[in-house]
Order: sequence, then structure tokens, then C-alpha cells
Amino acid sequence: MEARTITGLPAGFYVVSLAAFLFGLAGLVTQPILTLYILELGASVVQVGLLLSIQSLLMIVLRIPLTLLARRIGEARMLYSAFIVQATTQVLYFLAPSPAWLYLIIMYQIIATGSFFQLATSMSSNMAPPTRQGDALGRYMTFMSMAMFVGPVICGVLVAHISYRQLFLVSALFPAVGLFLFHRYAAKGTSPAPDAALRPPIPMAEAFGSLRVILRERNMLILSLIKTTYSTSNNIFMTLFAIYAVKQLGFTPSVAALLYSVMGLANTLVKFPAGRLSDRLDRKAVLLATFGVVVLVYVALAYVRGVVLFGVLVTVFGVCWGTRAVTEWALIASTVSQDMKTVTISFQEIFWDIGASTGSILAGVFAEVLPFPTIFLIAALINVPALPSIYCMKKPENNL
Repeated sequence: MEARTITGLPAGFYVVSLAAFLFGLAGLVTQPILTLYILELGASVVQVGLLLSIQSLLMIVLRIPLTLLARRIGEARMLYSAFIVQATTQVLYFLAPSPAWLYLIIMYQIIATGSFFQLATSMSSNMAPPTRQGDALGRYMTFMSMAMFVGPVICGVLVAHISYRQLFLVSALFPAVGLFLFHRYAAKGTSPAPDAALRPPIPMAEAFGSLRVILRERNMLILSLIKTTYSTSNNIFMTLFAIYAVKQLGFTPSVAALLYSVMGLANTLVKFPAGRLSDRLDRKAVLLATFGVVVLVYVALAYVRGVVLFGVLVTVFGVCWGTRAVTEWALIASTVSQDMKTVTISFQEIFWDIGASTGSILAGVFAEVLPFPTIFLIAALINVPALPSIYCMKKPENNL
């Protein structure tokens, strides 16, 4: 019996996409107030940067081993575990009596955050034909990015009525629902991907052999570089976003959450058209234009103070964020084979983790010794090397 399709893609594609949305929503409901909550527990700004960097540091080491583990125990089972860990993590944040607890909670959450993205992204990409990788990933990432808009809206509404701590308890509901939907779909015998438990495990030597192939590809190295620079600057900005908006610019927490949701909405709405555009235009040109605008936005953020102009800038920032993400992943998906896709995504995400960890640490250090406008100018400078690097990219040959 032919599998049901929606807009030319299997129904399972949309189930995985919706489950990914609910998985990410848990963290994005609380992200606008996370740094404020950590400060409320008694941490310093330096400790905030350190706490936010720990998970990224762990993912640098554990992302590929977790991917290999998923191939051994079954990708569906690993996804089940990720949903459960994500839900219980939010409950643990609710119960945390001091910042010391957060170190253990973040280490526990790595089981979910270190495995979910590459598994769900690879699963979604593999459901689409080669000629529709940009379109499919644009649709999938639109679902994922909806959490960047919906989460802060929920946060802005609820934070006026409940405490930061209680908000974490509410957020645990979303991955629980995601787990239910994913289980119901798999229980009907129509798992979104072939039963990963039946796949032969990948020997470590073969995995590192795949990485050697990736490292010989110029575009993969360039993507690694620009992902690191972007992630570093992005995590500097996101770590300091709420603190800067509330404590420096004088915005209320609700307004800061609203601005965050505007950025998430822009990120969400641009991904579907950006994905289709990346199938039609030169992805190198799209990336070059996107990073050029990112540099200009950071420079402008150093001088803007009013809520309206700040909102315009974070909207443009969200558009660039979404366009960059879809274009990068479409370029990767159209270059590598299905067998190498999950490992390649894991490899690329390591560089995001390196940048995220570096950015979070730098944010804490910079906030102690530098004014915020100077920090934003540094963030702009960090992205400048990406421009000549993108210019040196070559047209994908689909040979990995």
C-alpha cells in the first residue's frame, strides 16, 4: 500500500517535524528568562556564562558517540529517550534549590540535546527526494523554528502570572506530548524511518573514516568555519539578550520575551521560502549576503536604544538566522549520501557547539569588563572572516 503523502512528502515527515517542534518548545518557553532565573537562584553573571557553556562543551565530545550509540540501540529508541530526558530536565529545573544543581541538570540534559537534532534532521532529510532537499528542510526547520516564536509568546503571557520556577514545570508538558505523538505514529507500524535497531552498528574505524572524507572536502571545512564564527557571536548575543534588554535598556521581562518571539517569528517564517530559494539559486551567494547583513546588524545593535528600532534589528537578525541555517543544511544534505548524513550533521554540529561554548564563556567575561555596545561590535568582527571564506566555496559535486 502506497504511503500517504502531503504536498509530495510522506505523512511521517510532518509527524517528525511536529514532534521536533514540541521537543524544542520546552527549552524555548523558558529561554527568555533562563539567565534571569539563574541569577535569581544566586549565580553571578560569570557563573551564568559558565553554566551555559558546559552543555556545549560536553556536546563537542559526546555528539558523535551519541550518534553511534543511536545506530546501535535504534534511532527510534534514542529519540524516545531524548523526549523523556527533555521533559524530566524541565522538572529538575523547577526543583533546583541553588545554582549548584544546574551543573548536574545540564549534564543530564546532554542525553537529549546531544542526540535529537542530528537524528530528527537526518530522518526528515532522508524522506525527501534529492531535488527537494532545500524545500523539505525548509519545511522541517519551519516547524522547529515555530518554537522560537511560540515559546517566547507563551513565556511572555505566563511570566506575568507565575514565577520563573513554575514556568519550567509548565514547559515539561511539551516534550511529553511530543513523545506521545511519536509513539502513536510508531506504534501503528509506520515508523518515520526504517527500524534503526535492525541496522548494523557502525564500527568506530568506519565512522572516523567517514570524517576523514568530510575533512578532505573544501566546502565542509568552510561550513565548519562559518558555523563556528556565527555560533560564537550568536551565543554571545543570546546569553546577554535578556540581561541587556531588562537591566541596561530598561525593558520589562514581558517586552524582552516579546522581542525574542519577534526574532523567532522572523526565523520561522523565512525558512520555508529560504529553503525553496536555496534549491533555485546559488547557495554560496545566499550565504554571502546573509553573513554580510549579520555583520551590519551587530554594528547597528551597538548604537540602537529604542524598543522599536531594537525590534526591527532583531527581526532582521531572525531572518538571517533562518536563511543561514536552511541554506547550510541544504548544502550539506545535497552533498553527502544518506549513509553519511547523520554523521556529517553530527560533525557539523560539533562546530556549532564549539562556537556556542566559546560564545557563552566570552559573554560572561565580556559583561564583567566591557560595555554592551563594545561586545556587539566584537560580535560583528567575529563574523567578518566568514565573508572571504564563503567566497572561496566551490559548487557541490554530490560525491561524498
